[in-house]
Amino acid sequence: MKAGCVTGFSYDDQARLELIQTETSNSVFLKAIDGVRPDAEWGRLSFDVECSEDRTYGIYVLALNHRTQEIGGIEVDLDVLLTKNDIPVEAKLQVLQNLGAVRHVGRSDILLYDLSGRYLYIAILTAGEGKLSISHMVVDSMGDNFMATYPEVFRERNSFFHRYISIFSSIYNDFEQDIARLPQLLDPELCPKELLIVFGSWVGIDLEGGSLDEQTMRRFVCEAYELNRLKGTKKVIERVLEILLGEPAVVIEHNLLRSWIKEEKIEVPEGFKTQGVYDVTVMIPGKLTEELRHRIIFMLNQFKPIRTRINIVQMDETPMADSRTYLDINSRLPKERSAELDNGFSLDGTVVLQ
Repeated sequence: MKAGCVTGFSYDDQARLELIQTETSNSVFLKAIDGVRPDAEWGRLSFDVECSEDRTYGIYVLALNHRTQEIGGIEVDLDVLLTKNDIPVEAKLQVLQNLGAVRHVGRSDILLYDLSGRYLYIAILTAGEGKLSISHMVVDSMGDNFMATYPEVFRERNSFFHRYISIFSSIYNDFEQDIARLPQLLDPELCPKELLIVFGSWVGIDLEGGSLDEQTMRRFVCEAYELNRLKGTKKVIERVLEILLGEPAVVIEHNLLRSWIKEEKIEVPEGFKTQGVYDVTVMIPGKLTEELRHRIIFMLNQFKPIRTRINIVQMDETPMADSRTYLDINSRLPKERSAELDNGFSLDGTVVLQ
C-alpha cells in the first residue's frame, strides 16, 4: 500500500483500506507483485470487504512478463506510471485495459487461472455513496491444494473440474488463514477494537462505558497488570491521568496537604482546607471537554481507594486580570506590536498578526 498510489482511502499497518467519503476520487493502484519466474501462473485473489448497497467497486487484474511496456511509442515502466500521483486515474485505467486487464465488479474472491505472467498488477476503483473497507487482501499463486493429488488427465488448468475443486481449496485456505490470525486476536496491540473491551473485562477493567478511543483502550489493556498492581495508590492515579490526557497531571492528597500546610505555615485556597483526609484533587492544565471529564471520572473510579473522592481543578494557561489585580515592582503590561514577517523573524508573546 505504501509503495502504491492510494487516493481517497486511508490504511493502517494491517493494510486495511478505509474509504474517505469526503474525497471525490477514490482509487488504488498497486505496484507489481513479482511471481519470480516468466509465465508465472496465478491462483486466487481474495479479501474481506464491507460495502454499502449504494456503492460499487471494481477490481482490475493484469499479468505481464515485463514491467516495461511500449505506450505511445515510448518505453514506460508500469510501476512508475501507475504510482505517480499527477497522472489522472482515467489515463492509468486506459493503459491497463489496453494491455488486457480483466475487470471484476463487486467480487471479493477471484480466481486468476486465466492469467499468466511474472508481474501481477492490481487496481481498485469505486463509485457511488456509502462506505467501503477492504482488509486481509491475499494473492495466492497456487490457487488450490488438491489438483496435484489427482491423475494427470484431470489436471487441466482453468478447466471446469479445476474451478470446481478450487471451491474446496478456497474453504481450506480460508480456514488456514483464520488459524494463522489467531495469535493476532490475542495480541492487544493488533486485535480488533471490539476485543479490547473483552480483554479489559478479563482483567477487571471496564472499558465499555467510558467512551474511550481505540488507542487509549489498547494502552489500558497493555498496562492492565501494572495498573491493577498499583490500584489504590497515588501512582496509579497519575498513570491513568497520563494515559487519558497524554501528559502528566498534578495529584494532591489532602491528608498530606494538611500536615504540610501546618509545618510550612503557608496559605492555600479555602477550597483545599475544606476537603476530607481521604480526598484527592487533580490539577489538570488546560480546559476539559465534558466528554473527557466523563472519561477521567469513569476510569479513576476503577482504580482509586474506595473512600476517596476525586476533585478536578482545571488550570487555564491564559491568565486573566480581575479588579483586585495589582502590579508589583518591575512588572509591566506589554504593548501589542504588529510586524511583517520575513525569513529571519521570530514571534514572542506580545506580537499580534494583523
